[in-house]
Amino acid sequence: MNKTLQRPTALVLVGLAFMWFGIMVGNYVGLFERAVYSEMGKLIGGTESILKPSTYVFLVALVGLALFAALGFRSADVQLAKEVPGALPVLRFATVGVIVSLVSLAIFAISLFFASFNEFRSRSGILEQLLGVYLPIVLAAAACIFALLAVTVYRKSNASEQKLDPEQKRAKREAALAFIYPIVGTTLALIIGLVVYQARRENPQVWVWVLILAIVAGSIVAGSIYAARTRAHGAQVAVRPLRVPGTAALNLNFALVVIFVVVVTIMAFSFGIAAISELDHTYDYGYSQEHRVSPITLEWFIKSMLPAMLILGLVEVSTWIAVRIRSIVSAK
Repeated sequence: MNKTLQRPTALVLVGLAFMWFGIMVGNYVGLFERAVYSEMGKLIGGTESILKPSTYVFLVALVGLALFAALGFRSADVQLAKEVPGALPVLRFATVGVIVSLVSLAIFAISLFFASFNEFRSRSGILEQLLGVYLPIVLAAAACIFALLAVTVYRKSNASEQKLDPEQKRAKREAALAFIYPIVGTTLALIIGLVVYQARRENPQVWVWVLILAIVAGSIVAGSIYAARTRAHGAQVAVRPLRVPGTAALNLNFALVVIFVVVVTIMAFSFGIAAISELDHTYDYGYSQEHRVSPITLEWFIKSMLPAMLILGLVEVSTWIAVRIRSIVSAK
């Protein structure tokens, strides 16, 4: 693999490792936040506040992956524009990283939205609700918009192209709006749902859901309209269709590698979260109960967390080798 192509590959893999460690830290912090009640209904551990530091730890982890993946994509995009041999598979790999980060951010925002229905407490003030729910959702949406525009409309390789005429500039703005409208509309719909819940203290009724879904549908339609306008203007602002010729055996092998990486990555996250959960304990003393988070010990690390880290390392090494092989074959 060309040395200039090692940087984008490494950026995506660093982003994956950053997200893994961030999610592990978030789960550990969450052990101290989770509300634990005794049999008598008394709070014996955690907090009832809607504002939780772990929310921002998770957000930073996911945004980190999006940032590293976007940087890797832009770096590979420049190499592809320079017609560096073997750049295409690296760009595709970075594209997968961007897609995974966008999906993760979307899941984060939607999960926070639905979980908040049962998390609002009468003792949580408006400031806590704004910082604990609304702001993370808005920040996740902003990160999605940034990553999308960075790898589509405002690709770094376009910086060296000739100056665009007014019609092309207009088409480029419309392409940006095609991406922005659905995300902004969905974010607005989620916030409306939360506001309704906060005001009524009950899950949104059918007609409220109709309004929420209508906003989402309208934003998607608006994005589609601007996307159609972009195509009508003939502006080359989207990722160009890319295909790489290769043998059936190589493609089959790469498909197996992808399946392996996906499964093992899920295992790395599952084992890591399970290891963190082992530190959470509730002790029953007969007439009283106590919630306690066990300290991190060398024995626990070697027995439970180290295997998850080694699995993550296996994913990183396997992915690096697979992308490197595809890059070398493509360069020939």
